[in-house]
Order: sequence, then C-alpha cells, then structure tokens
Amino acid sequence: MLLAGNPRPLARAAGQRYAGRALSLETYKKLPLGGTDRRALVASLAQHGLSTAEAVLAEQRKTLVPQGTRIPKDMAVVILGGSNGITRALAVQLLFAERASVICVHLDSEKMQIGGFHAQAITRAAQAAGLFARYFNEDGTKPATIELVLNELTGKFRAVHFVNGIAAGATKRYAEHGPTQVKDVDVAFHPVLQTPDFSKPENIRKIGLVDVEVASDLDIERTNKFMGTSSLLWAEPLAAAGLISRGESVVGFCDYDYPADDPVYAMGPLAGAKTLQRETMAQIRERFGAITARLCYPPVGTTALGAIPGGLLMYGLSAEILLEQGHYRDVMELGRDSMGMFKPGYGGEDVRLDAAYQACLPEFHRRKEALGPSDIPAAFHRLYAV
Repeated sequence: MLLAGNPRPLARAAGQRYAGRALSLETYKKLPLGGTDRRALVASLAQHGLSTAEAVLAEQRKTLVPQGTRIPKDMAVVILGGSNGITRALAVQLLFAERASVICVHLDSEKMQIGGFHAQAITRAAQAAGLFARYFNEDGTKPATIELVLNELTGKFRAVHFVNGIAAGATKRYAEHGPTQVKDVDVAFHPVLQTPDFSKPENIRKIGLVDVEVASDLDIERTNKFMGTSSLLWAEPLAAAGLISRGESVVGFCDYDYPADDPVYAMGPLAGAKTLQRETMAQIRERFGAITARLCYPPVGTTALGAIPGGLLMYGLSAEILLEQGHYRDVMELGRDSMGMFKPGYGGEDVRLDAAYQACLPEFHRRKEALGPSDIPAAFHRLYAV
C-alpha cells in the first residue's frame, strides 16, 4: 500500500515502454559520478577544490544581471541547499546581483563533495563585497539545525523568504511496479566539479540499459521526510518566530514536472514526495499567509544526474534539442530567471522555467527510441561547445 500523499499507481506497462524496444542494448551498472575513483576524488578535491570553486564563481559573477527583486534589507532568503546545482545558482544570483542577504543549509561531505568548497568560495566573496552570506553544513530536517538558523536570523532580520531545494530521494520504484530497466548514457564526470562532462566526445562512453530497483519502506519514509514534508518543518518555527510576513514572505520549492509514465519519477517515492510537497505548500499558504511558489525546472547538468537512472540521457538529449532550437539555458541562467518569485507583485503563480523543455519532449522521445550505440557520441555534438 502507498503511503498517504503518494499518487495513484500507474499500470506497470506504461513504464516498461521506455526500455521495451532497447532490450538488445548492453546492461551496465550506473555508478555515482560516472565511476570516478574515490581516492582520486578525495585527492583532487583537497588539491583543487577551493581554487576551482573560486575560479568558477569569479567567471559566473561577470555574467550576472540584476533582475529588480528589490528584496528589503531587513529580509533574508533562507535556502535549503545553496552549495551546488540550481540552489547554488539561486544563492549566487541573490547575493551578487540582487544584493540580498542569504542563509543556506546544505549537507556535503567535506572530503568527498565539491559543495563545501562552493560554500567557502561564496562566503568569502560575499564577505569581501560587504554582503551577508551564511552557510551551515547540517541536516536540514533536524530541529537543532532549524534552531541554529533561527538564532542567526533573530535580531538581524524582520522576515524571510524560504526556498526548499533538498534533493535526497530514492530514485527507485514502488513495489507495485516492480524493477525495470531504462536507457541511459555512461558519461565521465568532471574530476573536481562533479558534474557530467559532455564537453568532449570521448567522455560519452556508451549507451545501454541501467537497472531501476524497488524502494524499501525506509527509502520511502526517508524520501517523504526530506523532499515531502521538510518545507512545513521549517515554516512552522519560522512563523512562530514572526519571520514569515503575511502576503510578503515567499515560500517556494524546486520541482520537476515529469511525464506521467516516467518509470523512475512517476512510479516511485519521488512522485510521492512531490505530491506531499505540493500539499504542504497549500497548508503553508492557508496557515501562515505566505505566498507559495513552485519552481519548475528542466533537467540540468548537475551532480544529481549521476544517481538518477536515465537522468544523463534525459539531460543530454533534451539539452541537445534545446540548443538546436535556441532555447537552452544553463544553470546560472535558470537561477537568474527564477528571480520572478521575488519581484514586487508576484502572486504565487508557478514559476515555469521548463516550457521549452516540455515542448521538446515528443522530439526527445522520438530520438531516444531510435538512439543506439552507433549514434554515440555524435548525438550530443552541440553540447561539446557548452
């Protein structure tokens, strides 16, 4: 039986069509970060992590354009995330373009993940620019972490905006649907930035099938905790402390509108958590008077793709099509275009940054069905220049 808040299960056959025509492909094991050697990763981060993070930030700051959010000086933006991917782009745009105060709660291994170095680089740059930036490397679902952040906010800020970007869910399927396989590409990851590296043909090593496992009860519970109900976990104490201002504070979360027959997102704990998150947003709006926002993003070339079955193919092929059509936006451009939720007059409508992606899905599926080993790596040639 599905937990409360999980969507109605779909027929198993719907998910099977993703792999049904590709059974002749090689099955391979999808490894974290494309199989990057752990010892080499630790050594590379220790030697180059901070300098790389600082260099990337310096280059990205040159491209920032203020979006006119006019966030008051006595308000801060609290982000669950902020050390990598979309939420890092939000933090960088808010700090260095919008001149807003930002507090981020992330959870990264100091030895194994680039996020801690991104946090250091952003904090140092903000301090040098006279901006307020605080990063807490803590579990965002623990009461002690929330209390830590509330203590930081108290006496400094009148109110907050809040963005939940936690991405810690099980990329598996409910038992009702059973295991399956999906098409994916094996791509090398950048040895320091830990993002899929489509910049060279030789990095796109092969196409094949990867397994999608069945989620355990613990997987489901953990996914619901982190990605389903965590916004309410923060909204309640923030409101109790008077930091959610009715009709002014925006409470948002990062969302992804998956196809109804997606064999990973639609048929497992990720879908259940997304449903819970949307229900939670309705509660926050009704109980605390916050303006709630759903930030709808397309697939982005971030670290998380290393763990999502089919995720590298979904990003790479859709990005190739969007580049052809002139609609591709990188992670920093998506962060910039997310600022609409903080502009005067924003009323809580969905922030749709995925319209072009959604429109390209029919072409994506056509190419995906036809894609075979002989098409690799030429099928992604436009990404080499990105």
